[in-house]
This record gives sequence, structure tokens and C-alpha cells, in this order.
Amino acid sequence: MSANWNSFDVALVTSSAFPECLPDEKLLTDALAARGVKAGPVIWDDPTVDWSRFRLALIRTAWDSDARRDEFVLWADRAGARCPLWNPPEVLRWNTHKGYLRELEARGVPIVPTAWMERGTKPDVGALLAERGWTDAVVKPAVSAGARDTLRVRGPGDLPAARALVERVLPHKDMMVQPYLASVESYGERSILFLGGEHTHAIKRPPALSGDPGYDATAAEPAPSAEDERAFARQVLAATGFELLYARVDVARDERGGLRLMELEVTEPNLFLRQGGPRAVEHLANAIVHKARGR
Repeated sequence: MSANWNSFDVALVTSSAFPECLPDEKLLTDALAARGVKAGPVIWDDPTVDWSRFRLALIRTAWDSDARRDEFVLWADRAGARCPLWNPPEVLRWNTHKGYLRELEARGVPIVPTAWMERGTKPDVGALLAERGWTDAVVKPAVSAGARDTLRVRGPGDLPAARALVERVLPHKDMMVQPYLASVESYGERSILFLGGEHTHAIKRPPALSGDPGYDATAAEPAPSAEDERAFARQVLAATGFELLYARVDVARDERGGLRLMELEVTEPNLFLRQGGPRAVEHLANAIVHKARGR
């Protein structure tokens, strides 16, 4: 728990909702222990923590960062000034607002087509969908995680709920509208994982907004990535201009089979270490030790 933070060499940054290691993080702490490095969970907003004592802090299960984004990025600046923080504070600030997708698109990365709604404006969601010709779409905040305040709009019957969501959220947050890619129902959404700068594994995830009442957000299975998916993911990472210790590139295919970036998760993503197997865990542990030793 966070109270034991002063015994750790490496802080696995978490939130108060997850004060103990989850199964993936337990695999990581065991792998680090085998390398002579003691690691454990440290709550990011615990005021008693002295971040200067860690050889490295790794963002892992800080899964309230979207709800407290301003606080979180300010904390990252402070903590990152006192110990090596991965991914770095400038990456976290950039990645915690989905406006990063606009930047990547401008750098040549195909993203899911997106209509942006600026905070404080009063757009007509129905008119926007009609103008774009999107009969099946997703409305969500530009700062969110875990499908929070996210709505799938499949026809006129869903418009009242969409308007209510926009009226509630848009005064406080930027929002976005995207067409729903049907391929996530069949081919699935693919997560391409990179640890220490190298591709380690890939995951097929079921659609979070399928409407299936049996959907389990943790349901994911290892899946070999296609060569074009790996190349696409590398293009995305190169376009960021950042050095990243860990990255998850979430992609799907459009109606023509072309790849589209859905999300680039470089803040606190589930890295699916159990599904990735020993190679993924060992590779991440080696990368952490390398960084912690300043090499």
C-alpha cells in the first residue's frame, strides 16, 4: 500500500481506488524483484509521498486521471521534476485530451473521422449527424476513459439522449462525434502493444459499445497482429515525436478495410501483460531497470 512507499525503488503509480497491485502489476513487481528492484503501488495524490526518493515512477493504474485531469497533469509536472516519470509529464498532458488525435491527423495519421464540439458552444447534434451522413455514431467527451459519458447513437430515437448528454457535458468539456466502425463487431478492435520501444504483443478486444448486455470490459484475447497493423502502429508512434516507455495503439478498420487510429493510450493504459505472456513482462521489466539506472 501507499504507506509502504518509502521501501520502493520504483513507484507503480495508482489511484486510491487501487491501493494494491492488480494481477498484471504483480507480475511486473515479481519480474523487477528478480532483477533486484523493489516496486510497489504508490497513490499519485497521497500528500505524504516524497517522489524524490524513487529511482523511477511508472504510471500504471491511476484510473481516476480523466475525472481529475487538471490535478493529475499538475501532479505529473511536480513529481516529474523530482524523479524520472514515465511516460513523461509532457506526454501525459498531451495524451489526456483527445485533441491529440487532431495533431496526429495533421501529421498524416488516418484517424476515425471526427467532428469536434468546443466547450461552451451549443451545436445541434442531429443536424451535425445529418450533415455528415452518420447514421450510427458515437458521442463522447474529449477527456474521458472507460466509455464514461459515451453514447452510441443508432438513429433518431437516440437523439434525445445525445442532446441531453451534450447539454450536460459540453459546458464543461470539449466533445467529439465519430461514426461507429462496424468492423469492431466482426474483426474487432486491435490493440498493438509496445514496451521499451519494441512491439511485444497484440490484443483483440470486443466492442465496448456493442449494446451486448453481456459485454465484459476485461474480455480480451491475444491475437497476432497483421503486418500492416504493426507498420501503422509504428507510424503513429513516430508521429508523436515522443520517446515512450509504453504505448498501446488501438486500431480498427473502416468500411474499405483501411486502418484507422481509434486511440493512442500512453497515459495509464491496460497493457494486457497477462495476455502478452512472459515476454511482455520481461521486456517491460528490462526497460524499467534500464531507465531507472539512467541508461
